[in-house]
This record gives sequence, structure tokens and C-alpha cells, in this order.
Amino acid sequence: MTAGIETWTPKVGIARACRAHGMSPRTWRHRRQNAEDRLPKRPSKARPVEEHDSVPWKIPGDDREQIRDVLCSERFCDLAPAQIYATLLDEAVYLCSESTMYRVLREFDLVGERRRGHHRSTSYDPPRLVAGGPNEVWSWGISRLVGPAPRVWFYLYVIIDIYSRAIVAWSIDEEETSTVAHRLISQACKRNNIDKGQVKLHSDRGTQMTSTTIAELLEDLGVTRSLSRPRTSNDNPYSEANFKTVKYRPHYPAKFDTINDARTWMADFVAWYNNEHYHSGIGYLHPVDVHNGTHHDVVVQRQHVLDTVFAEHPARFRHRPPVAAGPPGQAWINKPTINTKT
Repeated sequence: MTAGIETWTPKVGIARACRAHGMSPRTWRHRRQNAEDRLPKRPSKARPVEEHDSVPWKIPGDDREQIRDVLCSERFCDLAPAQIYATLLDEAVYLCSESTMYRVLREFDLVGERRRGHHRSTSYDPPRLVAGGPNEVWSWGISRLVGPAPRVWFYLYVIIDIYSRAIVAWSIDEEETSTVAHRLISQACKRNNIDKGQVKLHSDRGTQMTSTTIAELLEDLGVTRSLSRPRTSNDNPYSEANFKTVKYRPHYPAKFDTINDARTWMADFVAWYNNEHYHSGIGYLHPVDVHNGTHHDVVVQRQHVLDTVFAEHPARFRHRPPVAAGPPGQAWINKPTINTKT
């Protein structure tokens, strides 16, 4: 700097300065107006916080902690809220709605996340089957159970009714053969008094499912065979879901020491699954009740409990009467989608 001479810094325009700092001129003006409190005040869209007395449907904090304790109790800690809701309802106990259970669990950070996987698509036409009642469409499959040593397996055969979700027949053998499948299918048809042309049997394209022995058996029994598309596991969703329920059951062993141990465990599972399990696909009813047609009394009893609670606390339900769920009217494999475009 030269003595007696003042330094002078040239002015830089707003646009040039903003480009130098990687900022939009509009952003700079907005921040300046905000700093000078010159922006118009926008009304908040947040819901105002109200006292409990003015929100009659909101459950008090102490009651919400009691709900959390019930959901996390030893009896219910392994069950989903919908399972707990159905269990208590059958015991004439109304704790709260299923959605409130989830809200309470979220408040205490006790809700996990489930992700749906992606399935491989094929160019084959998907099989389309529909059942409007029990013994119209069955699904069957074979799954391996870990044996006592490496590469030693036991093979679980299961036939499930897609409408009632009931296991109608099962078997465990040391081999995966069409002979075992032949015997199982014959026994299932005989036990359920299946007439010719009454039921369709769906499966994937395993060796036993596509064998000539099974094809001839189904023709003799008058059972229509249906097969999944190649390499498309979600074409047989009912069997796949059932096998997952088997292997995700608490206390499912890492391995079975003998085939008798496997059969004993599976017998206990089938008894629980058919008679005690609340299945989400049929309105959280027991599969055996839907299969035998005795579920109507259960739905009526649940509705009576809900009507009683609604009469006592209508505000808790926003004055909309709750309705007890029942099984769907139809169960589909690959239900066709309706194209709404014209």
C-alpha cells in the first residue's frame, strides 16, 4: 500500500458473488429477507396440541404404559399386534385397537421393519386359481429339514387348503420320491371325501410334482393338476408361506437327530397351526374353524364384544362402529389385476 493512497475494492454484483460461492441468487435474497424478518408469516399446518379432556379417543399415558406391558409380556412378546388383538378378543377382552397397539409400540421404539423381496419375472403365463370355499384348491410342496449330520436331510411334504389355510395332510420321509407323494395325496383325498372334479392341486415344478406317477394318480382321482411357472417361487405362495411359518416357529430346532423327532415336532406344529394359530389371511381365525365352517360363531362372538365396547366408549372409535373381520370371499393364486385405463 502506497503512503497517502487509500485502497479501493471494486463492487461485485449479486449474481457474480453467488456464482462464486455456488449459491442461487434467489436463495440469497430469501435468506436475507428471512434474516430481516420481512417474509410473510405462513399459518402452521401442524395439528394443535390439545388437552386429553378435549380428545376423548386418546388413551391416557398410564393406560398406554399398561398396554405396552401387555404387548411385551412373556405371553405376547413373540406375537404381532394383530395376533394379540384376536387372542384377547376371543377372551372377551378389549385392550385397544390394533392400530393403537402399533402406535404405542412406536412410542417406545419397539416396532421393527419388514421388507418385501423382489421376485424374478418370466414370460410364461401365470397360473390363475381361485377358491371360494374349502376343498376347492389345494397347494402342496416339499421342504428339506436339517438332519443329524451334514448333507443328511429329512423331507417334509405338506398339502394346504388355500382358502382355509388348514394343513389337510403332511408327511416326513428320508427320501424325496413320487411314491411318498402318491401316498400322501391319496390319503388326503380319502380323508376329506374329495369327489372327482372337486379340487385342483397346485404345486411348483419339482421332480415329484411333474412325474408321470403323480400325473396318473391325479387323473385317477379326478384332481386337476396346476403347475407354477419355471423358476417362479411366488407362483406357489401358500406353500412357501407355510414352510416359512414352520421354520420361523419359536423353538424350531437347528437340526433333528432322528426322523421320529422330526415327525413328533411336526405333529405338534400342525396341531397348533390348525387349532390355535390366528392366521392373518383369514381374519385372524383358526384354520380348522374356517375349514369346517364353524368360524361364523366366532365372528358373531367377536362382534358382540366390539358392539359392547362401542356402546360404552363410542368416542374412542370416532363414532364409527368397529366390525369383526372374517375370511375373504375368495382366495387367489395370481389374481388378475383390473386395468382401469381406457
